[in-house]
Amino acid sequence: MKTTFALLATALTLPTFAHAHIGYNGRNFGSFDAAGGSVTLSNQAVSGNYGWADGLDDDFGDSHRLRAFRFTLGTETTITFSVAANPGATASSVAGLIPGFSIFSGLAHVSPFKADHDTAAASIDYLESLGGVAKEGAFRALADWRIANDDGLFSNFTFMGYAADTDLDGQVSGTFTLAAGDYSIFVGGANYIAQLDPTLPSYGMTATLTVAAVPEPETYALLLSGLGLIGAAARRRMSR
Repeated sequence: MKTTFALLATALTLPTFAHAHIGYNGRNFGSFDAAGGSVTLSNQAVSGNYGWADGLDDDFGDSHRLRAFRFTLGTETTITFSVAANPGATASSVAGLIPGFSIFSGLAHVSPFKADHDTAAASIDYLESLGGVAKEGAFRALADWRIANDDGLFSNFTFMGYAADTDLDGQVSGTFTLAAGDYSIFVGGANYIAQLDPTLPSYGMTATLTVAAVPEPETYALLLSGLGLIGAAARRRMSR
């Protein structure tokens, strides 16, 4: 399990995939205040083993091959997000997920707004305006990106960090210090070459978000007092 990923993606000739809407149904970790907390969602799955890695190249990635999670922080703190392969997560899921994820500031549209998707007219127009190679979708694993809904409203995602399973052990974890706000985490497979598998198995996974508690002001005062006493003791020893 590692929190870094070597950018080894190379160009492949790939089929065209179906696209779907982004949602957080059953994948909302909730809101966290200064008390912190931990939530685990074990009944999750993702189609294919390459969705996250697909967002590394110049034609971006199909958001249908990812699962979006969300959470809200009421204060600046440190969070740890972990994903582990779980073959029994759903009735149809299998083993073998090599997970990767990226965390972004921002949320996709939710009810009462229409959901965002890669093939919304505004999404297509935007992606075509970027030039270069034709895009497979809107997702970018290591950069800011945006996607629209059928009303032409865009959701914007600001890249905050990532982690991927370079040990190929089915587990990945990353720790990040984040300001108060709303966040999305997009999780998918990190096996780029798996795009050549036409069967697109459903890979099961378990995701855990742990939010650190923020120390009370009194704790900081005691810490500073202790450091002051240590410094004073050190000065006395040096003066002898």
